[in-house]
Amino acid sequence: MIRGLYTATSGMIVQQKRQENVANNLANAETPSFKKQAVLVKSDDKVNVIKRENTENETVGSISLGSEIDGVKTDYTQGLITETGKELDYAIDGNAFFQIVDEAGQNGFSRNGSLNIDGVGNLINSQGHYLIGKNASNSMTEKINLLDAEFTIKGDGRIIDRDNNLIYTMMISDFSNYDDLENLGNGVYINNKNTEVVEGDFRLIQGFKENSNVNVLDEMVKMIEISRAFESNQRVVQSIDETLSKAVNEVGKL
Repeated sequence: MIRGLYTATSGMIVQQKRQENVANNLANAETPSFKKQAVLVKSDDKVNVIKRENTENETVGSISLGSEIDGVKTDYTQGLITETGKELDYAIDGNAFFQIVDEAGQNGFSRNGSLNIDGVGNLINSQGHYLIGKNASNSMTEKINLLDAEFTIKGDGRIIDRDNNLIYTMMISDFSNYDDLENLGNGVYINNKNTEVVEGDFRLIQGFKENSNVNVLDEMVKMIEISRAFESNQRVVQSIDETLSKAVNEVGKL
């Protein structure tokens, strides 16, 4: 009976984590280039069932005591690309990420191509992250600075001036194994495991943005399913609790 209590409780904990994940997906349904996540669930490690007869123990099988979280999987499927008409919106069509750096100096990768120029000429995205590129004049990899420059961004990431001279080449990369990327939230990823960085197969489309790949209807259906599963486990816990209460308060009086 106690085993059933722990099994049902572990199920409630799993459903709570799944609900939090669905809520996060829904909250980012309008975040440019956001990639939805799914919670992976596995059964707890099995324990042996022992049959004791006289002085001998015999293993007759095994049993799991519930379920637990096995990690979170990010779905890197490209979101729908929609037209914005904004000159500095660039959607990545294909498999690739912009290389970025935040104000604290943390390097990362993002597909957010809603760009702007800050007060000192740095090229930034809508979340305030600086875009990184190779400076054509000194071959240094640095923040892209376009102060007082008349420029055009080509589909392959080259930034040229009005005389068709190369100013920067945007650092746009892909990875051999997406599973090794760590999600920092808000569509920003870091490559902590030093996964091989490869050349991306992409093109930049001006005046468009990549939407989140979250399907709101699917997430709402998941939320209903999770709620019902949680309630089922909750009823099991309540039933076991009532049975234990009777065993303690009534059976002992006989």
